[in-house]
Amino acid sequence: MAANQENSNIGAFDLGEGLTPVDVWQGLHASEPMWIASAGMEGGAENQSRIDASDLSLLKQLEQFPAKRWAQMCDGIGWTALGAVALSWCEGSTQQAFQTAWSLAVPEDALTDSQKRALGFARTS
Repeated sequence: MAANQENSNIGAFDLGEGLTPVDVWQGLHASEPMWIASAGMEGGAENQSRIDASDLSLLKQLEQFPAKRWAQMCDGIGWTALGAVALSWCEGSTQQAFQTAWSLAVPEDALTDSQKRALGFARTS
């Protein structure tokens, strides 16, 4: 018996275009290895630019999603640099909340290229 695909996300927070917050988290984390793999390759910079644009588009989807709910989700699945940066895009997020999330996600060692990239997406206002 086939499930009704049309109603498969009933109860999930709809960010628009059929996206849920989990889709955004997954999309950001799925593109990260592709961005890293593109480094130093012919056409890599152009590919990284496209990935960056796609990730920025995903982050913008979080502008109406409550920061508290994003933080609850990341508390449950574990904080990452991208999860912390995404928090900065959420409705009601603060610089203090972002800094706390970043400190949970990123050790105080030198930043990796991937973490530097993520930090560049942080929303500062």
